[in-house]
Amino acid sequence: MSLVTPFNLLILIILTLFTFGSLSILAGMIILVNRAYSSELKALAAQTSRLVQKGIAEEIAGLVGQASTLLNAINDLIRSTAGLGFTLILVGFVLISTAAFIAYQMLR
Repeated sequence: MSLVTPFNLLILIILTLFTFGSLSILAGMIILVNRAYSSELKALAAQTSRLVQKGIAEEIAGLVGQASTLLNAINDLIRSTAGLGFTLILVGFVLISTAAFIAYQMLR
């Protein structure tokens, strides 16, 4: 008797999809919690805004321009990291939904 039957193969596919979906959701949540709003980015944004205020007070136009560009880059980085986290969570839910659909079709 062979261990690779169609039923066993479907069970393996379901378990694999569920596992990868769960890992994807977990990775997305970790990225959202740890990386998107990390203390380093907050500190960098605070220092840059202080630099902008100092540049405005001392009327240094080049410094203000570069600091505002840096602030925009930080905001883009935070948005792209959050987008990556949400995408991983969405992919995880799709994988788990696919596993549930296959399991439901097997039981009918």
